[in-house]
Amino acid sequence: MEFSLRHARAFPEQNWKGADFYPKNSHSRCLVDNCIKAIDWDALREYASALNNGIKCDVLPKITNGQYHLVCVLEFENKTRWVARIQMHKSTERLAKKLQREIDVMALIRERTKIPLPRVFGYEIDSNNLTGVAFMLMEFLPGNVAIDADGGYEAHRGKIPLQRRGSFYDAVAQVQVQMTSVRLPKIGTIVRSKDGSYDVGPFPDIGGPFETATAFFDAWAAHAKFPKSVTEIQRSMKNGPVNEVLTSIVEFPLMVRSVANRISSCDGGPFPVSHRDLLHSNIIVDRRYRILGIIDWEGACTVPWELVEFPLFLSTVPFPMDASWNYDENREPLDKDTRQTWRERKEYIERVARFEAAEGVDDKLSATLNDQNFQNLAYAAFTTES
Repeated sequence: MEFSLRHARAFPEQNWKGADFYPKNSHSRCLVDNCIKAIDWDALREYASALNNGIKCDVLPKITNGQYHLVCVLEFENKTRWVARIQMHKSTERLAKKLQREIDVMALIRERTKIPLPRVFGYEIDSNNLTGVAFMLMEFLPGNVAIDADGGYEAHRGKIPLQRRGSFYDAVAQVQVQMTSVRLPKIGTIVRSKDGSYDVGPFPDIGGPFETATAFFDAWAAHAKFPKSVTEIQRSMKNGPVNEVLTSIVEFPLMVRSVANRISSCDGGPFPVSHRDLLHSNIIVDRRYRILGIIDWEGACTVPWELVEFPLFLSTVPFPMDASWNYDENREPLDKDTRQTWRERKEYIERVARFEAAEGVDDKLSATLNDQNFQNLAYAAFTTES
């Protein structure tokens, strides 16, 4: 089967990008083209058909991509559809483990919560198979990610429309309450054993698994590095206090390491599952912004409570890390959008508290979100790479 995007047709119910690949640069286009050429599309169709009672299928020509994956739709003769999510980068042992961990955590969440997420029908974790690529086949959810709904980015600049926020934030709060109610005895990646039980494995960069938050913070601090170079920081700050910022970047991991044994109030766990990229680009909704599924679980893991954050569409730069001139004398943000986000964060905590009571779980999530010191730490920790 020869695959072409030249005459790609749109799904009327979906706002997919088609040949307008992300990001819009030659490297991305080359990566996408190379991935498409590497795929044996006939083998992919045959693999899917074998999993679906031998029903034949076609690969629909509409395609989209993220930073690491191509996504296309398989349509069977009975008109059911599956999604093929294909790794664009050449398979490595690290990528294979990453894909397996994603599949394992999705199984855990499906078993222990009511969070909507697509079912996984089949997968190959490395490229040593007839298709030539690593992939997973999942349930097709007939909606858009929330960032692309209601007319897409052009209509609302990537924000949830105001009239949709109440019900959407309610739904996300309920998802986060259920997710953090799934807790395991160690900090690390999720591993599903052959007997169906779940364990915790190491992080690819800092090791583990960790039996205490102290051990995790100590290991994190030992490996942490700021993602931007000195030159990039100097350029971005213009006339700002460059030396002060550079000093704080160097000292922050050292400070964390020095107080690692005093950070957590729940040092020995159990530790909650965290999605790590709970953004509205990973939440599929219908036309009324009802959640159909949470996707992209590849970074999900268990974390110390102190690193549990708001959904990323409610993220703001914490006051201690921001420029002082962005605030008035009462430490209130001057920017109206930031003020709006601060209000919505408070309302989100109230939503979480209501769902904690409704679900009959403790108030650890709402208390964590309401602790500004924890939120400052979480923001700083995940701004710094490990």
